Amino acid sequence: MKILLVSPPIYDFAAYDFWMKPLGILYISSILKEKGHKVYLIDATNRFDSYYSEVKSDRFGRGKINAKTVLKPEILKGIPRRYRRYGLPRKIIIKKIKEFDPEVVMVSCTMTYWYPGVVEIKKILDSLPIKPTLLLGGIYPRLLPIHANSLGFDRVYTGSGGFIDEIGVEIPDDFSRFPPPDYSHYENLEYAAIATSLGCPFFCPYCASPNLYGKKQNKEAEQVIEEIEYLYKKEIHKFAFYDDALLITEDRFVNLCQKIKERGISANFFTPNGLHSRFLTREVAQWMHKVGFKEPRISLETTDEDLQKRFSIKTTNGEFIRAVENLSTTGYNKKHIYTYLLAGLPQFSFPSVRKSILDVARIGVKVSLAEFSPIPGTPMEQELPDPLLTNNTAFYYYKGMGKEMERIKQLVKWANKGIDLGISIKEIKDYL
Repeated sequence: MKILLVSPPIYDFAAYDFWMKPLGILYISSILKEKGHKVYLIDATNRFDSYYSEVKSDRFGRGKINAKTVLKPEILKGIPRRYRRYGLPRKIIIKKIKEFDPEVVMVSCTMTYWYPGVVEIKKILDSLPIKPTLLLGGIYPRLLPIHANSLGFDRVYTGSGGFIDEIGVEIPDDFSRFPPPDYSHYENLEYAAIATSLGCPFFCPYCASPNLYGKKQNKEAEQVIEEIEYLYKKEIHKFAFYDDALLITEDRFVNLCQKIKERGISANFFTPNGLHSRFLTREVAQWMHKVGFKEPRISLETTDEDLQKRFSIKTTNGEFIRAVENLSTTGYNKKHIYTYLLAGLPQFSFPSVRKSILDVARIGVKVSLAEFSPIPGTPMEQELPDPLLTNNTAFYYYKGMGKEMERIKQLVKWANKGIDLGISIKEIKDYL
């Protein structure tokens, strides 16, 4: 059977290729191919698609996604930011669909507020003379099944595993049974996203991971190293781990690093989802440095100890400081260490966020702001008139907090710039 997998264009106020790959459907592709199906992928946000004549990336493989300003939906009209469509032009997507002529189209969507891209793909398919079976899956329909079912697909899959009746294929509900992700669809590949596990053992009230994955599921280190080595032999030397809790079992992580070293793999590794500082021991930091982890990112959320206790946040200030010390004494320059702080949570006042930013900057590491949005199905979800408002930018303006958030973002920029230039936090505060 000819099956087309689609990762749609993104409609958003901002989007960036921060090691962005549709990892879920790359796993699905491998599973389908194992069953003998002919599979084709349209990754609409692939910057390296042959359609583009020139692609610019930073030294770690990240870069801007081709974008075009579009009209904002009515509910977003009051937000003073440009709304853009990120990805391949519609005519190129149509051309690719016609060339493959699929019998089944499986569309995947991650963010709940990215559903306009799904709507676009559905309209394209409805306009064509071909009439394939249309299936929808991904995180968006799992979090918002009723909304996803309203889009008119033949079937919406809202679970993490199970049998896909339309094609007669079972998706394992155990991550250790997943084959490697299928990167054969990419002619030009500057980096690869991989995962050693799904889920997280913590239950942060603002995070959807427990609802999406249940208990944490791991692949063995040997499985992961084989995936890395296979891609490495194809000249891929940059890898982003998508794990929510990469360091949760120290022995397992150290074992993986040892295997990377033993196989002679000289690559750069990244942790865009953040690392738990509690588990960032001296030995872990040493192995990270040995095998090539770059720009380590640590999750902290806030330096307010009362908020840490109230929200069962998975670290303390002391653990965070020890993690930074372990990294810096191992050989990492503090200027290249980033800390995730959470902004916009209703209980986190902006003065509290401001203090957290300055607390982190005083230690000499940079801040990466994680903007809260009310994810459906979590204890902190909110009733909103449209999923578009779960977009963090939209949410703050909808709640009348847009200007405060912009000031917080400006403070982060100045604090990080100050660290680069060696300017003291006192001088930055006086300037502001």
